[in-house]
Amino acid sequence: MIANVQQSLQLKNAVTAAGIAWALATVHLAAIAAEDVDFPAAPKSQQEVMSARGFVRHLSAWRTVQEIELLERVERTTLAQKQWNIRIDRLRKQLDQPAQSGRAAEEIREIADPYAVPALAAALTKESVLHVRGLYIEALSRIRSSAATAVLIQVAIDHPNPETRLAAVERLEVIGPHQAVPMLVAALGSADNGRINRAAEALGRLGGPSAVAPLIQALETQHLVVVGDDGPEGSTSATFTPSGGGLSMGGGKKNNKVSVKNNRVLEALVLLTGANFEWNASAWRAWLANRQAPPDFDPRRDE
Repeated sequence: MIANVQQSLQLKNAVTAAGIAWALATVHLAAIAAEDVDFPAAPKSQQEVMSARGFVRHLSAWRTVQEIELLERVERTTLAQKQWNIRIDRLRKQLDQPAQSGRAAEEIREIADPYAVPALAAALTKESVLHVRGLYIEALSRIRSSAATAVLIQVAIDHPNPETRLAAVERLEVIGPHQAVPMLVAALGSADNGRINRAAEALGRLGGPSAVAPLIQALETQHLVVVGDDGPEGSTSATFTPSGGGLSMGGGKKNNKVSVKNNRVLEALVLLTGANFEWNASAWRAWLANRQAPPDFDPRRDE
C-alpha cells in the first residue's frame, strides 16, 4: 500500500516537473520569436516630424529658428520706424509753438537712433522751412550710420535748395569726406548735367586726390537732347534724355548729342589742385600724370 502511494507521488512529481519545463520552454521560444518579428511603429504626428527636421510653428506656418529671428527683427524695425514717424510729426508741430519750439528743436538735434533715419529723410524731403531742414540734417549727422550718411549725400547732390545742399556738405565734412567722395564721384557720370555740377560743387569741398581724375573726365560732357518742331515754324526745342540719335529741324522729334562745359567741375578742380588749365583737359591730364609720377620718373626713358 505504502509502495503504491510512493509510486503515485513520484509519478505526480514527474508530471509536474515536466509541465514546468514545458512552460519554461514555451516562454523562451515566444521570447525568441518576438525578437525576430518587426512590429509596425505607431505613426508620428506632424509636430514630431517637423520638430525632427528643425522647424517650429510660428504665425500659422512651419519655419526655421533663423527665419523666425529674421521675421521678429523685421517686425521690431518696422514698429520702431513707425514710432519715429509719429514722434517726428509731433516734434514738427511743437516747433511752431513758441512755448515748445526750443525744447523740440533740441530734442531733434539729439536724435541718435538709426531707426529714425527713414522718418528724418521723409520729413526733410517735404519740409519747406530752411532752419527746420537744418535740424533734420544735424540729427542725421549725429546718427553716423551708413543709411544716414547716404541720405546726407543724396541731399548734398539732389536737394533743390543750395543752402540745404551746403548744410549737408558741411555735415559730411565733419563725418569724414572719405565716405561721401565715392558716391559723389559716381554722380559725375549722371545723364543729368545739373546733377554733375552739383556733385562737383560738393567735391570741391570734400574731394581729395582720388576725385581729381574723375573731375577732369567730367570737365566737358556729352548729353543727348530731344530736338523737335513743336514751337513756331523754324524753331527747335531741346530736352535732356538718356538716349539719342540725330538732329532734326522739322518732321518730328529726333535726338542729338551736345557737348556741355561744366563750370562747377572746373571750379572744383581749381579748389582741389590750386592749378587752372581752364577747359584744356589734355593739360589737366598731363599735370595729373606729372604729380603721380615718382620723382625720378623720366617719360622719355625707354624701358
